[in-house]
Amino acid sequence: MTLSVILFAIGWPLVMALLLMFEAARPILWRMMPLAALPALMLGLLLADPVSVRGDWFVLGLSVGLDATSRLFLIFTSVLWVAAGSAARHWMREDPRATTFGVVFLMAMSGNLGLILSQDAVAFYGAFALMSFASFGLVIHSRDAGAQWAARLYIGFVVIGELILFSGLVLAATQAGSVLLADLRATELSGLTVALLLTGFGIKLGVMPLHFWLPPAHGAAPVPASAVLSGAMIKAGLFGILATVPLGDFIYADHGTVVMSAGMLTIFAALLLGVQEGSPKTVLGFSSVSQMGIIAVGLGAGLMTPAAWPGIAPVLVFLAAHHALAKGALFLGVGAWAVQAGQAGRGLVTLAMLVPALVLAGLPASSGGLGKEALKAALADGSPVWLPWLTLALTLSGVATALLMARALALVWLVPPKAPPARADALALPFLSLAGLSLALPLLWPVLEPEVAAPVLAAPAGALWPLALGTGIAVAVAITAHARMIGPENFVAGLMAPFHAFSERLRSLSAAKRRAARRVGYAAPRILEATAAQWRLGQTAVAALIAAFMVIEGTAGLREDRISIPAVQLGPPASDDAEQETLEAQPDAETEQRATPSGQGLDWRD
Repeated sequence: MTLSVILFAIGWPLVMALLLMFEAARPILWRMMPLAALPALMLGLLLADPVSVRGDWFVLGLSVGLDATSRLFLIFTSVLWVAAGSAARHWMREDPRATTFGVVFLMAMSGNLGLILSQDAVAFYGAFALMSFASFGLVIHSRDAGAQWAARLYIGFVVIGELILFSGLVLAATQAGSVLLADLRATELSGLTVALLLTGFGIKLGVMPLHFWLPPAHGAAPVPASAVLSGAMIKAGLFGILATVPLGDFIYADHGTVVMSAGMLTIFAALLLGVQEGSPKTVLGFSSVSQMGIIAVGLGAGLMTPAAWPGIAPVLVFLAAHHALAKGALFLGVGAWAVQAGQAGRGLVTLAMLVPALVLAGLPASSGGLGKEALKAALADGSPVWLPWLTLALTLSGVATALLMARALALVWLVPPKAPPARADALALPFLSLAGLSLALPLLWPVLEPEVAAPVLAAPAGALWPLALGTGIAVAVAITAHARMIGPENFVAGLMAPFHAFSERLRSLSAAKRRAARRVGYAAPRILEATAAQWRLGQTAVAALIAAFMVIEGTAGLREDRISIPAVQLGPPASDDAEQETLEAQPDAETEQRATPSGQGLDWRD
């Protein structure tokens, strides 16, 4: 029963692809496109315990199942395919090549889900090849010159990668004496075998210098295809390494050194290349390359120091889910922005795109910030020589991602992407759903797998300064570019324009107040004169003035004007008794002064 359920989850997209070739069935199948990955999603959510089943009736046998790691990969991969299928249903409504797109889209989905559920090398390689070759149809869909060049580059890397991967799997199966992936992981493989496996899967992962196919393919493919190419299918490279390479048991120091070096180079070289691109989807493709550099750093540390691998492995799975949801949301956000008719709708979509952009750049307490901090903690058990450099690279990766996100969001406005006619809300639901899931991932992860989530939950929230620094650099670069484009003089004039406008406003207000004061000054006498004439205030004022004088004169006659003249002493100072006699005699002198007629005074000699 379990085998039938797993095979149905893998085969249902293939059945839909076959039925899509019949014209009568196309309308209903396009409506069912979001449901193509739903059986796989339900399988991942409901099968909590590890499951392994075998079908001996299949050619060379068939082993499929789920463990803790593959279950988590299946869940976030299925969610991304459901969202992309919902977007493709509306994006391809008027496209004349919609049927071709639908067929290869479903085939790639079946291969992607199949390789996660496979537990033997034969089934895994078959599903991996189906996904890779079917994706060629997604890249070349538009058939223009850019798409054809990107498709040729993509298929060239696919063919080389498949040959290398096939050689590595054959050598691994020979050395393990089994085709089961679990036996491959438990065997000490040779250095050549590990190198072939890392190279084959590294091409799909997009680590430099194996990345050349990835940004052009993401830029050329339609929006729904870009979302799964970046969010789901490049994670097949990481899953393949986890499924086949004996990490945690054996030391591969040289391989680890190369992979770690490539990872650190990838983080920052992708920034230098990505900021020069003129398409938002291509810039997002280089951002995926940079993020895979972080994954490569963890893989290299595990190859070099097996003791650190138990702490690194769950963090890499978490980072894979984090990148899948955030980057899928950003690609669908570009499509949702393109179908908006007005500036208000585009502004709202841009604000919503800031959520996965900030999460991807490592916003503290988000999946990006927690994942990087958890990886730093896990790397502490690795090589002490590499630890400072790895910690610095992971910290500064936030600056690189912030710059790439700023470039992508700016190009959405500067170089508007093309979109087929569709309802403005057609892509809003899948885009907002993935953006919300990327933000809520730290809360959902412990519910899905508590043991795997433990290292992430124990990590600190992360630092804000790398994101702030990247944003500040982006703003400074934008201002400098604008100044160079319009000229320094015009830029300074525009910069000072608000101050000039404010000063001019103050002058105009002051002039208006002066004019109003002059008008009041001119009008006040006339108003007072008219009011006085109307109410006969002139006669009243004269009468009031006469009455005031009369009151003053009347009160003046009632008061006594007492003038005190101090005694003047001539000659030598008197004694105390003489002074007392003088004070007693003073009132009589004053009385005599008042009695003296006007014009007659007293001679001081008398």
